[in-house]
Amino acid sequence: MRFWAACASLLALLGSVPGHAQDEPLRLMREPGSFTDVIDAADDLDPYDLNVRLGFRRSRERATLQRQSTGMVPSFTDVADYERIRNVLELGVDFGIYKDVALYARLPLVLVDTRSLSPSGAAGPVMAFPGDMDAPLFSLPFDSPDRSGLEHLAVGLAFSPMNQGRHRWQPTWTMLFEGRFSIGELIEPCAAGTGCSDGVSDGTHAVRFENRLSRRYRYVELYGGLGFHFAWAGRAEDRFAPGGQLSGYVHRRPPTRGFLTAGIDIVPWEERMKWQRLSIDLRATGTYVSEGRDYSLLYDALGTSQHRLLTTPNYEGIQPSIGPTYDLAEVPFNGLTDVQAHGELSGTVAVEMQAARYVRFRFSTTLTYVSPHFVTYSDACNTSADPTSDDDPRIGGIVDPATGNRVGGCSDGLIDPHYRAIIDAPGQRFRVDDILRTTFFVHATVQF
Repeated sequence: MRFWAACASLLALLGSVPGHAQDEPLRLMREPGSFTDVIDAADDLDPYDLNVRLGFRRSRERATLQRQSTGMVPSFTDVADYERIRNVLELGVDFGIYKDVALYARLPLVLVDTRSLSPSGAAGPVMAFPGDMDAPLFSLPFDSPDRSGLEHLAVGLAFSPMNQGRHRWQPTWTMLFEGRFSIGELIEPCAAGTGCSDGVSDGTHAVRFENRLSRRYRYVELYGGLGFHFAWAGRAEDRFAPGGQLSGYVHRRPPTRGFLTAGIDIVPWEERMKWQRLSIDLRATGTYVSEGRDYSLLYDALGTSQHRLLTTPNYEGIQPSIGPTYDLAEVPFNGLTDVQAHGELSGTVAVEMQAARYVRFRFSTTLTYVSPHFVTYSDACNTSADPTSDDDPRIGGIVDPATGNRVGGCSDGLIDPHYRAIIDAPGQRFRVDDILRTTFFVHATVQF
């Protein structure tokens, strides 16, 4: 009887051991990784959540600038090597307002932004065309000033309609809605040492939408995402459309971006009771950048050019040499150019450490390849514009008495006032090639 009593006591003792000690997988946290995680509020004894973020990002971009040449077979000649170094202090805050619903804000502070063009061969001027007696388009080497300051303020809403951490059978689905607002001093075309403005903000506003989905299988979490970034001129409207809202413009706003992300988060170790976790994040992102008006790598060099064909304003059309003078809007050149559509492919390796319940660290490195594309790519004519419309001063298709052609010289549509033949015509265009960008990022989060 004593023996069976002892056996019964031992079984009772084993039955009292917590479940996570008997079943190893229960020690794994079900909470999603940082890609789809949204801080919570109104959960039991946790009425609110507040995360404060501090990060440092350093990126270096290198590319080759080329000039197109005419001939039976179009070719490209290396002109300069481009380099950009950018250090950014990233400040942020997340505030949980309900279960899986949070507001967040991000404020990047640019510590330094340096850009330079060094000659691929011998240093010297880059002429508009051989034998041109005017000022060069720009001279090499060319250094931009060291810029710093506030760039934009991002405010967004994060929401998870499904969360695997709450229901094991569900994946984690997160939606992000973000608005970006330009703040700080606007960037100006400038050469180093000329004492001009050192602002970094491009003056554009944007909205960003993103869907993210993840599913965790014990030590591995698979995830993916699809997002879009739509930008408009904002405070820089007079730069993207310097002559006003003219119907001849093909592009009056920055490119639109669409991006697709896929990755895997490996969790080799975690201790749920101590809120500790180590994860390795492997991620790939593909981005499509549409054609649009933008600040290219030649923004400073061309924006400060003294060549007559760039300093002389354009008009809505071509002023006739004889006959009546029409009231055509004046369009100066300010350094912005139409940029050809292109793609970007990025790979990221990151290590994230949840050191304790209230502290998390992340270290990552990203390598990005950008496909070759033209950075001076304005169309001569806007074929979608109607020269007989009421919103254009050339009502009825005014004819130049000297040539018999409609003002603007386009057989279909209207001339694009952004078009500068010296840099936009086939055989005169500039493009970038061999573009590689490396980014290093360290990030700390304090969780309350």
